[in-house]
Amino acid sequence: MSCKTFILILNWNNWKDTVHCLESVFRNTGADSQVIVLDNGSKDGSVDRITQWAAGGLKVSEADSVADNKPIPHIVYDRETAEKGGMPEKEKGLYGQLKSVSHPLIIIRTGWNLGYAGGNNVGIRYALKKSGFDYIWILNNDTEIKKDTLPEMIACAESDEKTGMVGSKLLYHHNPAFIQMAGGGRINPYAGNVAIIAGNARDDGKWDHPFELDYACGASLLVRKKAIESVGLMDEKYFLYWEDVDWGVRARRKGFKLAYCPKSVLLHKEGGTSGSLSPKTDYYWVRNGLYFTRKFYPYFLPLIPFSYLVKHTVIRKLKRQPLNFKSYLRGLKDFLLGKTGP
Repeated sequence: MSCKTFILILNWNNWKDTVHCLESVFRNTGADSQVIVLDNGSKDGSVDRITQWAAGGLKVSEADSVADNKPIPHIVYDRETAEKGGMPEKEKGLYGQLKSVSHPLIIIRTGWNLGYAGGNNVGIRYALKKSGFDYIWILNNDTEIKKDTLPEMIACAESDEKTGMVGSKLLYHHNPAFIQMAGGGRINPYAGNVAIIAGNARDDGKWDHPFELDYACGASLLVRKKAIESVGLMDEKYFLYWEDVDWGVRARRKGFKLAYCPKSVLLHKEGGTSGSLSPKTDYYWVRNGLYFTRKFYPYFLPLIPFSYLVKHTVIRKLKRQPLNFKSYLRGLKDFLLGKTGP
């Protein structure tokens, strides 16, 4: 496909996963795309490691040799410079240094941890200052893509101009015979929850047909430029979790379709930065789920605290999962106090 795409990869103290993701992206995009790494105030030397990788001085693993597409020309911006559109003339000069990739690598230091929405929004603002692109692909740094992952998403979007967002088939990195999620999920507003489609299902062909989604998972989310211009950026009040669900609801209410593309497949390590069922995860899920409900389905809001209470007591106990009850109480309290962001 000839549609230029900006690929946004958010990093926070996890350069190893980011480098593995970048290696897969630069080997397999198969489309006219430019990669932007957004570093959310990492303290582990991530930017230095990523630039070292781009220069050809860092192997992906001990078993690998430096790939033949190195060095990859790159430029590092601060947030202010990036959001003004960067330095076009300096970027233009990097094209003469390209070896076997179509565009130089853009690295943006956001300055501090802005959260998922805030970090990605910096990249979106940078992209919107540019001309000649059609899509933005938000990609988790704990993923690895295949050669046709992006072209298939673009083909899906191009098949219907009303499609504003596209989600991929996410397979478990540690066990790719099973699906983590088919594109995204369905919203259960009366419970303040979402139902993941095909979660833990065997990848046996049952989920190889396209369908529409309530929301597309932010781990691999292709967004049409026109949709962003109509819907706006992600809501930064969430900081972590529910941003992609919010964005999907806003897009559908603007008349855009959200599509699952089964031919767009990638591996997802899941929880590479935030962890799974951690106290932090539960805190943001509770607080932000209440915020989301009040924003879009306020008539169900009185039910949600009770729904979350059952989840963090009875359901978790039956599943022998961590209760994290204090996280539930803290999330509820901070929602009532109007606390948002980090």
